[in-house]
Amino acid sequence: MKIFPQPLTVAQIAGLVGGEALGVTNHPVTGVADLADAGLSDAVFLENRKYTALAATAPAGCLFVTPDMRETEVAAKGKVVVAEPRAAFALLVRLISEAGKVKVLATHSPKSSIHGQAALGPNVSVGDFTVIERGAAIGENTVIMPQVYIGVNAKIGRNCLIYPQVVIREDCVIGDGVIIHPGAVIGADGFGFLTDKKTGKHTKIPQIGNVIIEAGAEIGANTTIDRGAVGSTVIKAGTQIDNLVQIAHNVKLGRDCVVAAQTGIAGSAIVGNNVVLAGQTGVAGHLSIGDGAIITAQTGVMSDVPAKTVLFGSPARPHREAFKLQALFSRLPELFDKVKELEKRPPL
Repeated sequence: MKIFPQPLTVAQIAGLVGGEALGVTNHPVTGVADLADAGLSDAVFLENRKYTALAATAPAGCLFVTPDMRETEVAAKGKVVVAEPRAAFALLVRLISEAGKVKVLATHSPKSSIHGQAALGPNVSVGDFTVIERGAAIGENTVIMPQVYIGVNAKIGRNCLIYPQVVIREDCVIGDGVIIHPGAVIGADGFGFLTDKKTGKHTKIPQIGNVIIEAGAEIGANTTIDRGAVGSTVIKAGTQIDNLVQIAHNVKLGRDCVVAAQTGIAGSAIVGNNVVLAGQTGVAGHLSIGDGAIITAQTGVMSDVPAKTVLFGSPARPHREAFKLQALFSRLPELFDKVKELEKRPPL
C-alpha cells in the first residue's frame, strides 16, 4: 500500500476528483492499492466488469466506479462515481508520488567530468561519474543522475530527468520536461551500410544526423533511438515510449503516440499523431502510418496504414478480417479431412 501525505475521507476524495460520494462518505482513506490487495484504508478502482466479483469481496475503503456501475454491490465502505475511474485513481497516485519525491540538490558531483566549454543552467544536478562533453548545454532544473554520458554539442532542455546509464550522443537535442529511463541510448549510429554485390562485403555508411526528442516525451529503459543518416530522427512532443523499443534512423514519430515494449520501427518510417503501437509491433521501413491508427500486439506492418485504422496480424490486416481468418485457420484440419474424403470417392 502507498500512503497519502494525510488521510482523506471518501467525501474529500470525491471533491478532489469531481465525483459523487456514496456509502460511508466520512470513512477515512490513507492510501491506494490494487483491488486484489485492498484493505479498509485503501482507495481502488473498478472500470472493467470482469472484476465485479472481486469488488464484491475486496474490503476497500473507497472504490472508484463508472456511472453505469453505481448500483453494483461492492464490499468497499464508500464509492465514488466518476466518468473515468482510472484517471481519478491516477490523481491520488500523483499525490503520493509528489509527496514522496526526494529533492535532488542542485550540485555537480566532484566525481563527474564536466567539460569547461559545457553550459549548465541554474539548479542543474549532475551525479557521480557522469560525463558532459564540450559544447553540451543543459537547461535549468534538469537532473542528470550518475553514470550518464552527454556527447559533444548535445542539448538538453529544462526540467528534464535523465536516469543513470543513459547515453545521449553528440548533437542530439532533448526538449523541456523529457524523462529518459536507465540504459536508454539516444543517437547511436543508424544501421546503414553498402553491400558489395560481388564480394558480399558490407561497408559502413557514416551516420552524421542526430535525434530530436520534443518536450514532454518519455523514453523507457534500454530503448534505443538511432541518429539520422543525414537528417534527424524525430520524436514529437508528448509521445510515450516503453522499455526495449528500437527506433531506427530517420524515423518521424508523431505527437502523443504510445509505443509499447519490444516494438521495432525500421528506418525512415513516418508515424502520425496519437498512434498506438502495441507490444512487439514491427513496422517496416519507408512507410507511413496515419494519425490515430492502432496497431495491436505482435502485428507486422508491411505497407502504409490509413488514419484511424486498427490492424492485427502478420502481415497486418484490418482487425475484424484478421480475426475471421484466425477462426478459419482453426478449421483447416477439418476442411483438409473433408477434401481427402471427397478425393477418395469415385468420379461421378
